[in-house]
Amino acid sequence: MRSRVAQLAFPITLGVLADSVLNLVGLIAVSRLSPEAVAAVGLSSYLFFLLNAVFVVFAGGAIVLSSQAVGAGRVDLASKALGEVVTSCILFSLTITFSSPFWLHSYLLFMSQGNLSVVKEGYVYALMRLFSLPALAVNVVISSFYRSADKPWPSTLSSVITACAGLIAIPFLTLEPGGMGVGGAGLATSIASYLGLAAYILYPPPIPLKLSTPSRLLGRVLLIGLPMASERLVASAAQNVYINAVARGGTLALAAHNIGITVENLVIQPAFAISMAALIEAGKKVGADNPVDTSTIVKESVKISVAWMGLAAIILASISPMVTSLFTSDPKIAELTVSYLFLAALSEVGLGVSQAFFGAIRGMGSVWLPFTITSLTVVVFRALPAQILSLSYGAVGAWITQNTDMYGRAILAFLAWKMLGVRKLSKKVI
Repeated sequence: MRSRVAQLAFPITLGVLADSVLNLVGLIAVSRLSPEAVAAVGLSSYLFFLLNAVFVVFAGGAIVLSSQAVGAGRVDLASKALGEVVTSCILFSLTITFSSPFWLHSYLLFMSQGNLSVVKEGYVYALMRLFSLPALAVNVVISSFYRSADKPWPSTLSSVITACAGLIAIPFLTLEPGGMGVGGAGLATSIASYLGLAAYILYPPPIPLKLSTPSRLLGRVLLIGLPMASERLVASAAQNVYINAVARGGTLALAAHNIGITVENLVIQPAFAISMAALIEAGKKVGADNPVDTSTIVKESVKISVAWMGLAAIILASISPMVTSLFTSDPKIAELTVSYLFLAALSEVGLGVSQAFFGAIRGMGSVWLPFTITSLTVVVFRALPAQILSLSYGAVGAWITQNTDMYGRAILAFLAWKMLGVRKLSKKVI
C-alpha cells in the first residue's frame, strides 16, 4: 500500500512542482520591475486561489466519484461524469473571464487596503491572466480523471509543458524585448496554460470524454464537491483576512510575503500530492468494499507525509537566507522574507499530517469532516489571531499563525480518525 501511494504521489508532485516553477519564473521576472509590481502579483494570486476554490466543487466531486467508480468497475459512470463536468467548467470559466472588468478593480482596492499603486499594477496583471481561466478549468478536471484511472503522467506532462512555455514567454513579454511589464507576465502565463493542454491531445483520456449536457449526475458530483469547495472558499476568505493583516506592514511586507509564499510553494507540494494519492487509493478501496486496505492506506499516507514534509521543512529553513537574493536587493524585504520562510518551515509537518488524513477521508466519502476542521482552524487559529498580532508585531505577527493553524488541523484530524475509524468514515457515493 505504501508503494502504491508513493508511486501515485511522485508524478503528481512533479506536476505541481512544475506549476510552482511557473509562478517562480513570473515572480523573478516581475521582481526586476518594482516592489509595487511584486506586491501586486502577490495580491492577485489570492484571487486565483479563490477561483481555484470554486473549481474544486467540480473537480473535487469528480475525483471522489470517479475513484470509487473505478474501484467498483463502473467506468461508464466515470465517463459520463467527465463529459458533464468539463462542459460546465468551460461555461463557468468563460463567464468569470468576460465579467472581470466589472468587479476586478473593486476587489483589488479592498484587498490592498486602498494602495493605489499596487491596485494599478495588479489590475493589469490579473486581467491578462484571467484569460487562462478556461484552460485552467479544463486542466483541473481532466487531470483528476487521469489520476483516478492510474494515469497520472499526462497531467504531469501538461504542467511541464506549461512551465517550459512560461520559462520562455514570461521574461520575453515582461522584460525585454516585449517590455509589457506585469501585463506581459499575466499574458505569458495565459498563453503557457493553453499550450499545456497539448499533453491531453498526445495522450487521450483513459476514460472516454464526450462533452454533454448536464444531468442529475452533475448534481451528484457538485454535492460531493460542495464541502470541498466550501472548505477552499472559507479558507480563501480567511486567507484574505490574513493577507489584510499582513498588508498592515505596507508594500515591503506584501512583497516579502509574495516572495516567501512562492518559494514555500516549491517545497510543500508533496503534501498535496500525497493527499491526492491517498484520496484516489482510499476511494478505490471503498468502491471495492475493502475496509482493511483502506485503513492501511491512511496509516501509510501519514507516515510518508511526515517523512517528506519533515525533509521539506529542513530544506526550506536551510535555503531561506540565500534564496532572497534571487528576488530582491532591498535589505528590508530580504529580512522579512527570511522571517516568513523560517516560520513557514516550522509549520510544514503539521500541514503534511493534516493533508494525508484529509485526502484519505475525502476518498472514503466523508467530505464534510475536512471542511469542518479546516473552517474552524483557519478562522480561529489563523485569520483572527493574525489580525490581533499584526497590530503589535506587523506582518511577522500574522505569519506566526501559520503554525497554530496547521498543527491545530493535524491534531483534530488525528482525533477524528481515532474516534470514528474507517467503517464510520466510509460512505459510498456511486
